[in-house]
Formats: sequence, C-alpha cells, structure tokens
Amino acid sequence: MNQNVTIVQIAEESGVSIATVSRVLSGNVPVSPKTKARVEEVIKKYNYTPNSLAQGLILRQSKTLGVIVPDITNPYFSALFNVIERAAHQAHYSVILCNTSFTAASYADGEQENEDNYFRMVLEKKVDGVIIAGGQIDLCEISNDYKKALKALASSIPVVVIGQSLPDIPCSFINLEQGKGIAVSIRYLASLGHKRIAFVGGERGVAITESRLEVYKSTIAKMHLDSDPNLISTSDYYLSDGYNAAKKILELEDPATAMLAMNDNVAIGAIRAIADYYLTIPDDIALISCDQFFDGNFITPRLTSLDQHTQALGLYVIQLLLSMIQGTEPPEKPDLSPNLVIRESSGKHILRD
Repeated sequence: MNQNVTIVQIAEESGVSIATVSRVLSGNVPVSPKTKARVEEVIKKYNYTPNSLAQGLILRQSKTLGVIVPDITNPYFSALFNVIERAAHQAHYSVILCNTSFTAASYADGEQENEDNYFRMVLEKKVDGVIIAGGQIDLCEISNDYKKALKALASSIPVVVIGQSLPDIPCSFINLEQGKGIAVSIRYLASLGHKRIAFVGGERGVAITESRLEVYKSTIAKMHLDSDPNLISTSDYYLSDGYNAAKKILELEDPATAMLAMNDNVAIGAIRAIADYYLTIPDDIALISCDQFFDGNFITPRLTSLDQHTQALGLYVIQLLLSMIQGTEPPEKPDLSPNLVIRESSGKHILRD
C-alpha cells in the first residue's frame, strides 16, 4: 500500500487519462467495463483514496456547485435543495447554498441587486456550475440588469435555471408545465357538482401565478362555471396568505363551494380560516392544493393535492448540470406533468396505499 500515490500515477499505470480515472472514482459518468475494471484494479492495488482538492486542481474543477434560491424556508425550495444536495454529494460534489431572500414585493420596493451580488459571489468561489431556482426569473417582467448579470454568469460556467427561457442567454432552462393540473382539478371539482370554484393565494406579477390563473379562467369559462372575479383572491404563497385570501372568499354574499389553493402552505392557511368560520371540509367547502409540499395524509382532513414531482425535478436538474460540467450526454428529461392525488379534502376520498 502506498498512501502517497496520486491520481496521475493511477492514470499512468492504468494507461488512461486523468479524466477517465476521475470518472471511475465519481461513478456518475459511464466508462466502458473493460477500462473501469483496469482502473479499479490499480486503485485497489494501492488502496487509493482520492484527495478531492488535489483532483479538482488537476481537472481545473473545485468540485463545488452553487444553488441559488429566494427562500429556503419555503417547503418547495427546501425540498428541491435537499434532493439536489444529496445527489451532488453522491457524485462527490459539495454545494454552496445562496438564499437571496428575494420577493416580488421587495423587488418592487427597489431591492434589485441582491441576486446580482450572489451571481458574482459564486464566480468568486470558483464553483463548477450553478442551479438557479426562483427569484427574479419567475417574474413576468425581468429587468435588463438581471438578464445582463445572468448572461455574464452563464458565459463563465454552466448554469441550469428552473424557470422561463430568456433569449440569447446560454443557460439550460427548465420550463415547468403549470396549466394541465389546474384544468384537471377544476374538472374534477365540477364532476362533484361544484360551480363556484375559488382560486386563493399566489402573487400577481409572478409567472407561475399568472399562468395558473390564466388556465383557471379559461377552464372555468369553457365549462360554463361561475366566472365571478370575486372568486379570485391572490396574496402570496405562505400560511397567513392562505388564511387571509380564504377569509375574503368566505365573506362573499354568494360564497364558493370549492377552493383551489396555490400550494399546500396556502391550503393549510385556508383550512384554518374555514374552521374559524365554523365550516367543515369537504361538507361545506371542498379544497384542492395546486402544489404538494407536505405529505397530505398527515393533514386534517387529508389534503387533495397536485403532485408536481419535486424529487424527480431535483434529480434531473443536478444530473443535467453535471453533464454540462463533465461534457457528457444530458439525461433524458422525465415526465414532470402534475397528477392529482385525491384525498379527503376534495369531497370524495379514494383510499391509497
């Protein structure tokens, strides 16, 4: 056993390149079985354990990734980050989390440079690539300064963005389907006899809210349901927002018999508001969440939700970024179309394992 053996020596004795040895060690890039066996034999011979810092210097990589999110306390972003971080560690990469505290409201108040600062920071940290989820990329109107900063970042290192595509910026953009699940939810509620279906939560001027509202309005119109504008109560994406938005709906003279909540946070807030008005779910009002964060089986009542496949998204995003960094074939994009998980809150409970 030689504790001083280096990756260069492993490569020379195996008759392969340093990059090939690195691929064998990482285990996340395909290597031919014959070559892999030859390299592993030499590694076993010397009981070699890679020095990630030295390996990174040789390959001109830091083995570090950046992940930029607007609010890590939001269950969507925390769940997404956990998947990304776990997969990155399995590929022998460390992760720097950048929590920008971005909101559409703070942006409107003039806080418009925070994300740009994080772009510069990850470049200074010499990360090998960056994943951006949320923030200004989610706004309907994106500033030219942000576009310029994002282009500079993506021109330096590989960048994957979960959000709408921007022209002439060399990122890999992942645009998520936002409409199909809303239409399915409305049709399901209509099949149960509901005609006055409210939409609560979400923030205007944010692409995900606007796209879901557009589908909500068009589906309501196509199905000849009540298209009362008072049935829309937007605010934000958190518990208190769901509570306040639901209160406005419950105070209507002609109340809704069903609600679509922007996400599980909003739905839980709505549940509290409905209880405060001495109403019950689903007898007095049915409820569906448009974005499943929690395990709805542990909420009372069990929450009917749209599963947006956050785990599959997180795995795809990290695999795509690593393929960009390592110059390998990109992974096949999974089907991320949302599906409706029917539980008690919608009024017709289907027992599931």
